[in-house]
Amino acid sequence: MKNKEKIPDFEDIIFEGRNKEYGAYALRKTYNKYISISTTGGAFLFALIVSYPLITASIFPAEKGESNPGKDSTIIIFSNPSIDTPPVDIPTPITPKTPTVKYIVPVVLPDEQVHNDDFAKIEDLINKNPGIATVEGSLDGTDLIDVADPIDIPEVEPVKEQIYTWLEVMPEFPGGDGELLSFFAKNIVYPEIAKRAGVEGKVILSFVIDKSGVVKDVQVAKGIGAGCDEEAMRVINSMPNWNPGKQNGKPVLTRINIPIVFKLK
Repeated sequence: MKNKEKIPDFEDIIFEGRNKEYGAYALRKTYNKYISISTTGGAFLFALIVSYPLITASIFPAEKGESNPGKDSTIIIFSNPSIDTPPVDIPTPITPKTPTVKYIVPVVLPDEQVHNDDFAKIEDLINKNPGIATVEGSLDGTDLIDVADPIDIPEVEPVKEQIYTWLEVMPEFPGGDGELLSFFAKNIVYPEIAKRAGVEGKVILSFVIDKSGVVKDVQVAKGIGAGCDEEAMRVINSMPNWNPGKQNGKPVLTRINIPIVFKLK
């Protein structure tokens, strides 16, 4: 039988026709060998480290009477015994009161029942206060004052200012009613949707003139729709300050109703 031809490996194919005595070829050929040796050595060293306690215990067994901390060991923790200490009463410092002299309410009695000794003399009241009993206190003492429990005071809602509808002096547009009509004629724009739909009518607006003459709280009391209500409100909100209304000579809040007529020509 003929000998089988040796199949070249990967390194032989790469280094064919090159110098194979040293260099990369030698390293590639011995790479797998050294990897196997290092892996086997590392595994052996790891097994030796893991089994070291067992090997030591089998070679050097523990003597009798010695405790094995790794087996059947008991840990005893000693705690400080509790000492029952009786509560200590801390005396409250007693502050001396100021000296007082008993005050007697004068009562009208017959002369034979009157005893002047019952009343304090003027010299007895020097550096002393009248009280319900005579107390020999200290000039540096303090008077005990009974503090009453706080009283819940209900919250009082703020009083809303009255809005008048009729006054001694009614609010007035600057320049009078003629200027008011002229202001409407110059500023009102007939809405296009109302023109197309042929909407006509009277929009009544209600608003408040405050103490400074400013227009506030504009509302539609009666509307006709089609954009006419919104246009009327726009013009009212753009008005200058009025002369405020007055009651008893003082400016007050006044509500006014004004009709605005929309009519197609």
